[in-house]
Amino acid sequence: MTEPATGRPDARRAGVRRHRRERQIIVFGVLVIAIGFVGVFAAGIYRGNLDGPFSQPFVTPAGQFESDVKLVCPPPDSTALPAEAVAVRVLNGTTVSGLAGRVTEDLEGRGFLSLATGNWGRDYSDTVRVAFGPDGVQHGYTVARQFAEAELVLDNREGSLVDVVLGEGFAASPSLRSVLSPELAPDLPLAANAECLPVNLVTPEPAPRNLPENPLDPVVTASATPSPSASASG
Repeated sequence: MTEPATGRPDARRAGVRRHRRERQIIVFGVLVIAIGFVGVFAAGIYRGNLDGPFSQPFVTPAGQFESDVKLVCPPPDSTALPAEAVAVRVLNGTTVSGLAGRVTEDLEGRGFLSLATGNWGRDYSDTVRVAFGPDGVQHGYTVARQFAEAELVLDNREGSLVDVVLGEGFAASPSLRSVLSPELAPDLPLAANAECLPVNLVTPEPAPRNLPENPLDPVVTASATPSPSASASG
């Protein structure tokens, strides 16, 4: 049995196809609008202009960065400074008499400018503590490389003077590197030995109350923030 040649089946099929296309257009249109809305909303959350559905923001607002990392990174792509461009003060954090003087002589023999020796205000049980201010990060890393093991500490001193505190670990096993050590190659980039942060993201410790004048600094100033002081022996 054949369909009558009235054209009605073709009309019905055309109507079905038309309705199907209309539904597809509506569905895809709604999806495009929804995706666009989600994209705009997500961009607003990322920029901090809108509150997101999560308890933690995607970005940390400026001035609210907090971290347990205390180690400051060396300047990017930097190498050690010439020894004669770095001033150091060596402090004895042990009960071993004359330890600071001996290390000072070694550093002077390598070209560093020694400003003073002394005793640290308390005992230091670790090996070597290298302290410096924001203007002396490269200087501090330059000095720290002279030792096989050193703790680098950023404090709020002004200028580029570097303090070296010798601890009980150093007294038990001196760790001053040989001048021929490959770690002291002048073209070797400075690198941190642990996770570090840029200097502007590290909270500095208080600097010593009294700092010797550093003739290598253009303007010599001293921090007045209390900290363990150094006496005049070593």
